[in-house]
Amino acid sequence: MDLKGFLKEKRPAVLKRWLDYVLETYPSQTAEMLRSVENRFTNPVGRIISDSLGAVYDELIRHMGGAGQAPEGGLGEFLENIIKVRAVQEFTASGALAFIFSLKKAAREEAEASGAGCGEDFYRQMTEFDTLVDRLALGAFDFYMQCREKIYEIKAAEVRNQTFRLLQQANLLVEKKEEEHGEEHKN
Repeated sequence: MDLKGFLKEKRPAVLKRWLDYVLETYPSQTAEMLRSVENRFTNPVGRIISDSLGAVYDELIRHMGGAGQAPEGGLGEFLENIIKVRAVQEFTASGALAFIFSLKKAAREEAEASGAGCGEDFYRQMTEFDTLVDRLALGAFDFYMQCREKIYEIKAAEVRNQTFRLLQQANLLVEKKEEEHGEEHKN
């Protein structure tokens, strides 16, 4: 069996392993809450992670055999949804994106557990899969940085607005017209 067929057949098992690795990046209480993804309204983050991992997995499989090229746009909204969530959480950049690489570990472990990881052709295909995941991670890093930049821009704008309001309340701001009028009287 080729790797693509194997990954399709073992989708539930690989996804479960991958989700487990993602949830390990959270504190244990948070991981347990995220694991209960039954209701998307009471657990939107858990649902986003679970649904998005499945969609990313399916897209990666669909793009296998394409010389290791990650899909255009880094899997678009599927991966972006998870990254948006992790960008606002207290992760370092490496911690926020490490979950992508854990897909390689999950796939290898499932291959070993089912005895499919044998043979030179399977090994070559796994190397191509690794390249695809690595390229996906590079695109994810760019998007993560865009999210973090946006967060810092929002925070900076809020600080500017708060400072302006405080100066206004303290009557430390002089209207521009008053400044210009005052200078005319000095001359």
